[in-house]
Amino acid sequence: MSGLVLILVFFTLPETFPPILLKWKAAHLRAITGDEHYRAEVEVRMDPFLTRLGRACYRPFLLTFSEPIIVLIALYMTVIYIILFTFLDGYDFIFGEIHGVSIGVQGLCFLGIAIGLFLATPLVFVIRRKAAKAMEKASANGKDKLQPEFRLWFAMFGAPAVPISLFWMGWTSYPNISIWSPLAASVLFGYGILCIFISSYQYIIDAYEIYAASALASITLIRYVAAGGMTVVGVPFYQNLGVHYTCTILGCISAVMVPVPYIFYLYGHKIRARSKYAPSD
Repeated sequence: MSGLVLILVFFTLPETFPPILLKWKAAHLRAITGDEHYRAEVEVRMDPFLTRLGRACYRPFLLTFSEPIIVLIALYMTVIYIILFTFLDGYDFIFGEIHGVSIGVQGLCFLGIAIGLFLATPLVFVIRRKAAKAMEKASANGKDKLQPEFRLWFAMFGAPAVPISLFWMGWTSYPNISIWSPLAASVLFGYGILCIFISSYQYIIDAYEIYAASALASITLIRYVAAGGMTVVGVPFYQNLGVHYTCTILGCISAVMVPVPYIFYLYGHKIRARSKYAPSD
């Protein structure tokens, strides 16, 4: 599936990287005017390939240690991934051992998360309306785009849903309580996870512009390295602590991270103003 999406993107998505667009524009101007003085910055600098490759490789690590936005968003995404992987490990215990359903039905229980993903769709229309009004206000002030912090609305709507769903699932997973209760909690979990993912990626892309690829590489590396270990830790977690306390611990950890999108929404522009890589308004 991802390969198909990659092919579609490759053949249908236009180039958006500003240095390349300027290079193409300069080449076009040279072709129609015959004036060789039209040169883009990337053509003037003429850095060797190995120099550019080295710069692209070390920049994600540089951003990791120098950018507060990257550090905190990476920490947030890592925590969310740890919770996600551990949460999924608990399905065997919650629906298999507690409610005694078959393996096939356990697989169907994951549909709750999928439903939650789709339930995040109406937010698009709500936030789009807010964006239209905000853009009108920005245009009146002579600006042609919204601040990156506007992208955090999804996360602000979804962040509280993750700890709520974990506490809900953890303390309603009893044999004498309907199986529909943890299933409903999984719907809320799916909704919250998607809102946080979408919002975090959009915010980083808008905040770092031409350095967005390096910023995303930094965040992706950190979260997979840290969260990947939970695939082997999750099951012993449930075996030793049980469903109730495991979900409670995960809920408490996620609750600590809930303020992150609100903090960046309020103070992100001040942090970007001090950044070397995130352009400020």
